[in-house]
Amino acid sequence: MRMKTFGTLGVALVLVLGGWQGPAGAQDKAAGEKGVKATNLVTSLGPFRQASSIPLVLTGQTVEIEPGGQTGRQRHLVPSYVYVLEGTLVTNTEGGPVGVAGVQYHAAGQSYSDPVGVWHNYSNPGPAPVKYLLLLVGTPGSPTTEKAKGDD
Repeated sequence: MRMKTFGTLGVALVLVLGGWQGPAGAQDKAAGEKGVKATNLVTSLGPFRQASSIPLVLTGQTVEIEPGGQTGRQRHLVPSYVYVLEGTLVTNTEGGPVGVAGVQYHAAGQSYSDPVGVWHNYSNPGPAPVKYLLLLVGTPGSPTTEKAKGDD
């Protein structure tokens, strides 16, 4: 059998298509996934779906509300996603689609998406702090949340 010599292009193709494993190749490929547990999030409004043809920025923060505390009236000007880490978050929404308006309770491990532009107030009437993750999807430099006047 006659062997052909690879040129520079041939060597590059072998490296790019998997002939060279580099530092990541030191991991055991045969082992597959190990020690990973993934759990789908529970949401009250179904999956978040939004088409976009402009640049988007995902920002977020963790928020803690002390017992008896509240955020005050606010509205998100962009799509939002809330995931409750600890406690029970109470959301009081002024209007919005059926199933969203009024008071809702979101326990640890549950998630929620506020309708864009609808006024709401997050509160914690419970005895322990409420902690949640808030993610906002906006455009670069645009405001994401508006507080009601006088609720600074």
